[in-house]
Amino acid sequence: MSARILLSMLLLVLAACARPPARDPAVVADVVAYVDKIKKWEPVEAEVLKAIHDVRRSQYVDDDYVISTLGAAMDDVELHLEDVERFRPRTAPVAQVHERYTKAWHDLHDSFTAIIAAMERKDYTALAHGTEEMQRARDELVTVAAALSLLMKDTGLKTEDEDLVPSEGAVPS
Repeated sequence: MSARILLSMLLLVLAACARPPARDPAVVADVVAYVDKIKKWEPVEAEVLKAIHDVRRSQYVDDDYVISTLGAAMDDVELHLEDVERFRPRTAPVAQVHERYTKAWHDLHDSFTAIIAAMERKDYTALAHGTEEMQRARDELVTVAAALSLLMKDTGLKTEDEDLVPSEGAVPS
């Protein structure tokens, strides 16, 4: 009889270990709300990433083109930042992702400002610094998307096979 009890207890322990951890419903709801918000922000993100791609593709040889392309995107970036800053996550995990997202957009805004100013002054050393900052901000946005993807997996909203982070070919560089 004691062998059966011991075996039953062992099976219960093994079953408990095999279960996925309990998911906090507040975090799940917050992740869902954040993903919904991110989807609404996608058109602005796509336009800004396209501007970055176009400017990089131009190799910065035409000052007026760079200034006009990034200048046209600045209004979108500023409006986007206002919307991003209004969003208030309700849980710490989503707040951490959102904080990084917000900082990356501020950094992108600042890099656009630096690049435009450098082009207007014909200061190509400052331009090099601005383009490095722009690339870092863009890379951070990709990293934030990966962090959100992991959060979605942790909350059970996404399987291992699904991929929220676009492939490198899908994101203009």
